[in-house]
Amino acid sequence: MKKILKTVVTVIGWLVLLFAFSAIGFATDNPKLGVPLYILFFLLVFGGVYYYVMRQRHSSDNVSKTNPLFSKILGVISLLGALLMPYFIFAEINLPIMASIVMLLVTAVMIVIGLFSIRFINRAGDQILKKLIGYLVLIALASVPAIAAISYFLRYFNRAYDALGTTYWCTVVVAILSWWGLSLVGKKK
Repeated sequence: MKKILKTVVTVIGWLVLLFAFSAIGFATDNPKLGVPLYILFFLLVFGGVYYYVMRQRHSSDNVSKTNPLFSKILGVISLLGALLMPYFIFAEINLPIMASIVMLLVTAVMIVIGLFSIRFINRAGDQILKKLIGYLVLIALASVPAIAAISYFLRYFNRAYDALGTTYWCTVVVAILSWWGLSLVGKKK
């Protein structure tokens, strides 16, 4: 029974993640076409990643160890991509150079705070108060893009929805790239 419940929860979690990512389609000119196309795109991405991971698990005995230097270089490139992603995403709205520099600094600070919060949660063990503090910091960190969208980016977009959606899309990309980069840089082999 526990295995079935775990499977159901896992499937629901993946569906929620799929629909969250496909919500990017609402920012397109034609959401009726954009959302289904993004669902299809992310289904293919998730399927490809699942296939790759399963293949790696089954062939781990035959595969030689990856070069740790290559992993670290790939991790640094991913971290640089995470730091520069806000600039690339907001490049079309012609932000002043000072705003781009501030975004770079805020992104770096958010990555560091997120890293320390996750480490704080992971090292808390059974101490619920420490875990709660870590989660509260992450929740507060998640509100920063909304504050930035409403207080600053709103003047560059036609609708508040567009400013908020673009800001959170940028945040998701930064989070994924920085998590991947940090995990590759910190990988021990």
